[in-house]
Amino acid sequence: MSASIPAGFTLYDWIELVGFAWKVENEGYHYAAEHYAPEFETEELRALVDTDDPRPLSKAYEEQEQALQEWQEATGPDEADRLWEAHLQEQKERREAHLPWGLHPGGDWNFAPYSKAFATREEVLEAIKEQNARAEQYENFLPFTGRLLHRTTPRGEWTEVPLPR
Repeated sequence: MSASIPAGFTLYDWIELVGFAWKVENEGYHYAAEHYAPEFETEELRALVDTDDPRPLSKAYEEQEQALQEWQEATGPDEADRLWEAHLQEQKERREAHLPWGLHPGGDWNFAPYSKAFATREEVLEAIKEQNARAEQYENFLPFTGRLLHRTTPRGEWTEVPLPR
């Protein structure tokens, strides 16, 4: 089970900061801040990165370094990885919430309700066509055997629709 998160952070924002800390460890602070700045959801935290001044994010990061370390130790690597993967999926779904067309790869794939979303039916059919062309050209690609999905409202439920023949 994961440790508690500091006051002022939603779970979403905290996992954003955790991911940023991992980038800082691997890439250094300045590179991480320039290329992987956290995408916070709360206005107060978003203000730290929505500025040309690097000092607010740097100060906030320094203030949370100890809490980040304690959280990671208390949470453990398996739970931290699970939370990070769930966070990435939520991020993807937020970015694609307005898109009405989707693909599910089929089979026993159950990571999420869909694998990729598209703005138009034409785009999704083109993606299927490209996948099938790659499958003919390269043996490590498989033809599309999944499901075509559609929803009528943003963040709505997906319904399966027939694939064109």
